[in-house]
Amino acid sequence: MRLEWIAVVALLGATGATAQTAEQGQYAAQLRAMFTSVAGGTCPADLMADGLLKACQEQLPQMASGLKAAGPIKTITFLKTELANGEWFEQYQVTFTNGAPSKWTIGGLQDGKFKSVYSLGD
Repeated sequence: MRLEWIAVVALLGATGATAQTAEQGQYAAQLRAMFTSVAGGTCPADLMADGLLKACQEQLPQMASGLKAAGPIKTITFLKTELANGEWFEQYQVTFTNGAPSKWTIGGLQDGKFKSVYSLGD
């Protein structure tokens, strides 16, 4: 099953500069926490801004079953940081126990909550 989580912020048409600012991203722990929470059947309101939380709740049945089938996360590897529409986003390669690695992007951090988490299915 291909996991996809298309969030509120549409980045496909956004112009953005890529910056390699650090060897490690800053959002890996939050991304892991989101996956764990969603696999358990809840959307983490403490990490998700209103729009992302709403999108998560609408997609929760599919995402929870997909994440459960994928199994625990084996690795989360930081790939790059991007600036899009004035906001920072980090991209990670996530490998679950049962499945091929996939790229996930998290960002749009505002007031301690993320506005966007998504995978384009690669």
